[in-house]
Amino acid sequence: MADTDVVVVGAGPNGLSVAAHLNHLGIEHRVFGHTMGAWRFNMPTGMILKSEPYASDLSAPRSGYLAGDYCRAAQEEYHERVVPLSREQFIAYGDWFANQLVPDITNTEVVSLSKTSGGFQIRTAREESLTTKRVVVATGIMPFAFLPPELAGMPPDLVSHTSSLSDVSSYSGKEVLVVGSGQSALESAALLHEGGANVKVVVRKDKLLWNAANPATLTRVQQMRRPAVRLCEGWHCWAYDRLPDVFRLFPQAWRIDHGLGFLGPSGAWWLRERVEDRLPLLTLHHVVSAEARGERVRLHLRSPERMSIAEADHVVAGTGFRFDLDRLSYLDPALRSALNVTGGAPVLDRNLESNVSGLFFTGALVAPSLGPLMRFVAGTHFAAPRIARRIHLSLRRSSGTGRRPDRRSVTSGWQ
Repeated sequence: MADTDVVVVGAGPNGLSVAAHLNHLGIEHRVFGHTMGAWRFNMPTGMILKSEPYASDLSAPRSGYLAGDYCRAAQEEYHERVVPLSREQFIAYGDWFANQLVPDITNTEVVSLSKTSGGFQIRTAREESLTTKRVVVATGIMPFAFLPPELAGMPPDLVSHTSSLSDVSSYSGKEVLVVGSGQSALESAALLHEGGANVKVVVRKDKLLWNAANPATLTRVQQMRRPAVRLCEGWHCWAYDRLPDVFRLFPQAWRIDHGLGFLGPSGAWWLRERVEDRLPLLTLHHVVSAEARGERVRLHLRSPERMSIAEADHVVAGTGFRFDLDRLSYLDPALRSALNVTGGAPVLDRNLESNVSGLFFTGALVAPSLGPLMRFVAGTHFAAPRIARRIHLSLRRSSGTGRRPDRRSVTSGWQ
């Protein structure tokens, strides 16, 4: 007998959503991770979510647990459109969601996940060891932070990724170069500037791209012309949001390109006034190499006209994320090698299950298989119920009964 039916690795939006649906179905499970850990420990204070508020809802098995429900319960102002949630609100919402629907999170990290003859073996940082028949990997994208070769290998006190920029106040009075043109790079640059740093932004393109503001309200005609779905707004958004099962039927190269490249580097409309005409932009500049110069860092840059040098106290790289399962250090090498991989991510079926029976993935790693929806919080509404139903069906088949009672207590939830 396994110690538990399911282990969920991660307690961010995806892990919480899956666990909430497992709880609702009475499926015995354990959740390991730090509640909203990436948002709490890796995102900068003062950050604002790029997605619309209605697109920032976690998936719950019943009504009453949306971001708006939290704001009303906490007596906080909430706008369904145009006015995004702050990082602090989103963390508080996740904590509230967990307290209501996922009460028994084990606040520790999984350090080892290996395959056994009867399922999987789990070890945690608390030296707990247990077996399970099924695992849901929901550890997010932080392990996949990417530094290009030109910046890789530099000391972390000189070069860091935006995913480690949790405290911008420590850069007050310092010169900082921000590399990148996406939301994380541009918002980091704005927050650093507003926190007292002297900031310049290095951009490969000739100009920055900014998203247009969505209308505050939608008429019926506007909704027909440009439908609003959780992923974004427009018919292309509708297709990716509603048809993940169709997406997985397309050729592999197309899926990788569109799953990972959709909604490419750009800044939110509300961020534009905090960057343009406020921060110096080095457009059409490519980083060729970096070197330490005492306690400062020097970048060698190439533009169409010439080579140049820029020095600073620190470089922040908003250079995105690249999947590589070797970066999930807790995966046993034999298990990693057994997985079919595409675009650096596991190949998954319509139920988000890998070729290793009982091993599920959720979050951004699902994008090359089921589309760009999975890279965002909006994807929890497809992934969480789909995984929970698949596990529930599997348990019914193996036991010959209906719902399995959860040996843990299940909260009734906030009503």
